[in-house]
Amino acid sequence: MIYALEEHIGEPVLFCGRQKEMALLTDWANMIPKKLAKSRVLLGRRKSGKTALMQRLFNILWNQNGLVIPLYLEILEQDQWLLNFSDVYYRTFLSQYLSFKSRRVLASDNKPWEFSELFDMARELGFDKVLRNMDIFQEHMSAERVANTQDMAFGTPAFIADLEKAFCLVMIDEIQFMTKYIYYDQERKNRAHNLPGGYHGLVESKVSPMLVSGSYVGWVMQMIHKMFKGGRLKQTPVSPKLTEAEGLEAVYRYGEHLNKPLSDEAAFVINDLTQSDPFYIASLLKSDWEEQDFTSVDGAIKTLAFEIRNKRGELFGTWSEYIALTLNEVNDKYAKKIILLLSKERYKEFTRKEISNHLGGQLDDSVLEKKLQALVYGDLISPGSNAFRYCGIPDDILDLIFRDLYQEEIDDVIPNIDNELFDKVAALEKDKKSLQGMLNELKGRMLELIVYRELNRCRKTQKPIRHFQKRLRPRMVVDSAKQQALLALCEKALFQNVVMNHYVSVPGQIVEEIDVVAEGFDAESAWVLAFEVKNRDEKKPSMTEAQLFVSKLSKLKHAKTSLVCGVYLSAEGFEAKVEKWLHEQGVFTTDRAHWES
Repeated sequence: MIYALEEHIGEPVLFCGRQKEMALLTDWANMIPKKLAKSRVLLGRRKSGKTALMQRLFNILWNQNGLVIPLYLEILEQDQWLLNFSDVYYRTFLSQYLSFKSRRVLASDNKPWEFSELFDMARELGFDKVLRNMDIFQEHMSAERVANTQDMAFGTPAFIADLEKAFCLVMIDEIQFMTKYIYYDQERKNRAHNLPGGYHGLVESKVSPMLVSGSYVGWVMQMIHKMFKGGRLKQTPVSPKLTEAEGLEAVYRYGEHLNKPLSDEAAFVINDLTQSDPFYIASLLKSDWEEQDFTSVDGAIKTLAFEIRNKRGELFGTWSEYIALTLNEVNDKYAKKIILLLSKERYKEFTRKEISNHLGGQLDDSVLEKKLQALVYGDLISPGSNAFRYCGIPDDILDLIFRDLYQEEIDDVIPNIDNELFDKVAALEKDKKSLQGMLNELKGRMLELIVYRELNRCRKTQKPIRHFQKRLRPRMVVDSAKQQALLALCEKALFQNVVMNHYVSVPGQIVEEIDVVAEGFDAESAWVLAFEVKNRDEKKPSMTEAQLFVSKLSKLKHAKTSLVCGVYLSAEGFEAKVEKWLHEQGVFTTDRAHWES
């Protein structure tokens, strides 16, 4: 897949998991040409993956090159005059539109092209209406007609959709910053705090629906309630946590990408202590601590404890920003006591009366309610099952960081973070079989990771796959000479690139994923080995699933000028009819017992 928009996550391989969220968003985007897609807002704290989801969706739609034109803009945390903001807004969407039409990737820093370059591209494409539109916009800019430039900028998606007789998906990342950092006047005195209200009509559009995101959930919800009444934006929560299997995959991927020696037991503990949060995992494995160690459980725990206490680190920096933003408004001992109470027992709901009793009845009910609401808006506590109940954020790292900052002040106790982490791992081992046993059980549900890691080792050592032919199930058909030659090639093939969740893109068709793809080449030819994986907890592959894999291989052959070898790995084997059909299509098959033999 071509990554026309540079993704903030870095190397595309670091996009881990999120299968449920991506399936929801791609299915929703596929409804846009049917005029059935209602505008959405992604809600979740910073570093929860919202930007990664939006940027990956942009690249998927760009590669499809179909009826939906993706447009993406990130609102920055910096003061801007509305005239300048409108200029960047307009050029950003126009750059992305012309990129979509010309198949030219965007600038590596995602900055929009200058007008001179946009004029050249539009002339080359013969887009006279676009050229005229740019002329009018520049006239407004030169005359400093702020309202006109804003109207034209916000109207760009509708202009593009009408021009193309197609559809646009308008993605605005961190929309809440529009209420704080953009000013009507050049002197930056008159804040455009109602600016998102300019989307009031666009959010109801069926040809240019919106996907917006917000990191400060309470702040965003207040904005939506004020400016987008009537449920015009469908709320879509984004959890910062991956599934347990996806989290372990993230640990291994970041470890390999950062060249960090990593033991399986340490990987499991990192995943458990971070609650499968990819931001925490990445921050930990990027640690600058001189004594960092991920080859042992003890080393991983000590490194995490250091990063939680590290006032210059990413973990502390992200949460301290949230804490400071809210406590600046309600900065007193009561707010801190409330957070500490709810954080320490974060899986329990407390009534407002119970919280009041904990504070010694020092606050009247209306003052306490306002204070609790401010903490909810600051994402430091959560609303409970009704307006009278509250609970803590279910995040162990937040709890440790907050207590490291304030527990001595509140309780006159200094928390021992190292001991708490060690105790948690000890309890984990005691409650279950063993770390190794839990790790083996988890890895049994993610065979694609095992395949990916083995192929990556082959890539790093420049050695072929060990005993490749012997690890396949017996063939149920007589192989052609071409198939035998392909098998022989795989037996000795070397690889230069290995990708998990590889996107297969053919213009005009839905972008699909193949679980693991390894690519190699020499002076004479190139080759691709593609794995589809059916894990242990799943049923045997159906005929429909087998046909889907063969369809993906066909697209892969279309996209690559290479020899393509397909392998279907089903942990529990195959139904005879399905396996025979796969063999007839030239696909090799294997199961867990054969592959690990």
